Parts: sequence; structure tokens; C-alpha cells
Amino acid sequence: MLSRSHARTGRPARAVVLGSFLALAMASCQTAPDRSIPDPLPEALGWALPPANGTAFLGLEVRENDSGSLESLSFDPGVRVHEVTERSPAAGAGVRVDDVVLAMDGVELAVPEDLTALLSRASGGDRTTLQISRGDTVFDVELTLGGKDVADAPSGSEAFVLDPARSRGAWGTADGAVLVARAEDGPVGLLDVGARVVALDGDPIVSGRGLVQRLVARAPGERVTLGVAAGDVIRDVQVTLLDEGRRTTRISIPILATYDAAPDRSREEFVAIDLYFISLFRYARDGGEKRWSFLRFFQFASGVGELDG
Repeated sequence: MLSRSHARTGRPARAVVLGSFLALAMASCQTAPDRSIPDPLPEALGWALPPANGTAFLGLEVRENDSGSLESLSFDPGVRVHEVTERSPAAGAGVRVDDVVLAMDGVELAVPEDLTALLSRASGGDRTTLQISRGDTVFDVELTLGGKDVADAPSGSEAFVLDPARSRGAWGTADGAVLVARAEDGPVGLLDVGARVVALDGDPIVSGRGLVQRLVARAPGERVTLGVAAGDVIRDVQVTLLDEGRRTTRISIPILATYDAAPDRSREEFVAIDLYFISLFRYARDGGEKRWSFLRFFQFASGVGELDG
């Protein structure tokens, strides 16, 4: 009788322990928010992003003003001069390689696309002022922009840039940052496609990439004010940036199961009963390709494999 009593009490105890273990394992699993952005409609790009017709020539090739350190990568204001064209307006004004162009005509620059956007609004013969940083000195350089043949301009240009991290929108450049696609349940879901953002918290915005970089520099969940232009009127729109919170990228219960994923969920893998040299079940997804295997011998896949450039 004593042994039967112990057997009866042992079963509920084991069930409680097993249930608690399973509950703990389930509680540690988290789902990531949807970061997808719909593709822009081809017909929308035509009216939202008219071709640039500027004919101004400056003679600078610039890059982002990053720290240059992979260990502590950071981006400082302005764009760094990588190359100066000989006998160009910039060369005649004394601009040098490694100078940092902070602003053009009072508009601060954050990415090379900002400078390109400002030049697209100008024409040859226009006077402009560049704010240059060289070492510990900041000074203004006045120059006259040269002219160029539109046919000689580069034929390829960036159509839009995606921002899955803060706005969940796709932004192009046309007299500001133009919204060409957005997730309806995202932070800018209430803005119409084609909305033109010309300011962020009062600071001018001249390109789509410039807006995205400034948004990514903000804290998740921060509330910002977008200046949205409608004709000659600019209205302020309050937007709360996407806050994804913390996400689990790996859960491991030795032998029983292992889950591993990339932070952006572009890759994930689940293994059940992993005995290292063989596993009962394995599921892996890399981009659009999905793979399943049973006992490592029975395998099949679906989707499209992708090669990273």
C-alpha cells in the first residue's frame, strides 16, 4: 500500500514538473513585429518622383562622414569629400579631399544624396555657399556653380530607400523626402502615398536617404514631428517611431530543441531532438527559401534561394 501511495503522489508531481518545464520553454519564445513594407506601385513612382532637371555642376564626389572604425562605427554631421574634379567650381574655391561639407546654402547635409538633391534644384551660374569643416576650423566658401549638359548626367539614380526600422516606409527624393510606399499599420500609415516631408522636428529634409538616416539615429518609440508639404502649406504631423523592443534570437534546450534566428528574422532555424550527429527534425529558412529534413536523410526545400551580393 505504501508503494502504491508513493506511485500515486509521484505521478502528479512529475506532471507538474513537466508542465512547468514546458510552460517555461513556451514563455521564453517571443514573436517579432512585422517589418515588411509593400512594394511601391510602378505608376505611383512616375508622379511621386518626377525626374530631376538641375544642370548645376559642383565637382565633388562625397561619401558619408563615418568614423572609419568597424569596432565603433558612427556617423558625424556632413559629408566627407572623397574626390575633387580638376578645374571644377569646387577646386577653384579651394575645397580639398577629406574636407567635410556641413551645409549648402544653410541646409545641413547628412548623406551624399542630400547634396545631390540640392544640386538638382540649382542651375549653372547660380551662386551658392558651402560650409566646410577642415581639422578644427569651420569656414564658409562662396562659389558659382558650373553648368553641365543634362545628357552627360549619370543615367542611373536611386529610386527610393527602405526604412523598416523606424517608419516602415519607402522614401524617394523630390524636393524633400517623398513617401512612395508604407505599411498601413506602421508609424506613417496615416500619410498618403506621395506625401512630401520637408522637415523633421523643424530641421530641413531634402532627400529620402537623409530622412531615413536621421530617423534611424532617433530612439525607438520616440515621438517626432514631420513637416508635410501640401502645395505652399506645411502641416505638422506627429509620428511615433517603431519600437520593436527586445527579441529572442536563440533558445536552446539541450538535446530536446534549439531555435536560432537572425535579429531581423531574415534567417531562422529550428531543430528537434538534436543528437549532434543526427536530428529528428530540422527546419531552416534563409530569406525566401525554406528547408525541411527528417533524420538528416529525408530532405526537401521550397521557395527561391538567394545569393547575397
